[in-house]
Amino acid sequence: MIEPAWAHLKRVTTKNGAPSTQKAADSAWRKAWRNLEQARIQRWVERIPRHIQEIIRSNGGNSYREGRD
Repeated sequence: MIEPAWAHLKRVTTKNGAPSTQKAADSAWRKAWRNLEQARIQRWVERIPRHIQEIIRSNGGNSYREGRD
């Protein structure tokens, strides 16, 4: 379930445009990671059972599209 975190971190680190240097990117990603709220992580964790049920329902097929209803 790392996908929500990657998407969030990408949005945060590029909201003012992509960092122009490797050093700026490293700094932006580290800052975004430090500022990632525990409550946001908890919401992602709480969605896991629903995702598992959808995967079971689709017999492991690729018809399940992760996201909100």
